[in-house]
Amino acid sequence: MAGHIIMIVLGLAFVAGGLRESAERLRLQRRARRARAVFVAREEAGHMAGPGVRSRTARFRFTAEGGRVVERASALTTFPGPRPGRTLTVVYDPDRPESTAERAWVHLAMLVAGPVAVVAGAVIVAAGAAGL
Repeated sequence: MAGHIIMIVLGLAFVAGGLRESAERLRLQRRARRARAVFVAREEAGHMAGPGVRSRTARFRFTAEGGRVVERASALTTFPGPRPGRTLTVVYDPDRPESTAERAWVHLAMLVAGPVAVVAGAVIVAAGAAGL
């Protein structure tokens, strides 16, 4: 019984997180601006991607509307990470470019991840409720 309640709570957390992520990404999608950026550095992400392998994130720089230069680290970590000097497209909210800028394809992936989390959470809730 306790295991099923834990499943329901966990599922609800997935649903809530997915809804929050979806709302944030949809809000950004409506306001989004695109800009060309350049990778300026690779940074250690602070966790291991595997035994002896450090995960890295890319730091990119772009010019936002109004001429403001913004530098930000991507939320996505990879190994070995993109090479500095490569160009990319970023998506950002013009009111908060420092906190919202992200690689365009990562933004799209996160736009899909929210509904996937909601569905996964609903399945976990249903499985937990079926066991009660």
